[in-house]
Amino acid sequence: MEQIENLVQVETGPRHVIQGTYQGVRIQVIAGYSIESDEWLFHVYLHDNQGRADRLTDRPTSHRAHSLQDAFDQGLELGLLHLKAK
Repeated sequence: MEQIENLVQVETGPRHVIQGTYQGVRIQVIAGYSIESDEWLFHVYLHDNQGRADRLTDRPTSHRAHSLQDAFDQGLELGLLHLKAK
């Protein structure tokens, strides 16, 4: 993800959060492990420089991954695709 700058994991624990910046927009992926489904569920948010946040995923989320790293990778890719489509 060479296009995303300042990529850093900012939270660990019950939920895990990674964020980075692409063209001035902060992409934030929030993931948590579900013992019921044995998968990582994740949400993707885009934060613009006016303080507005857009959620790209539903509640409850239908986005799932087999590992935390996969959740982060899929979430960041979803954010990038959304921003590039604009």
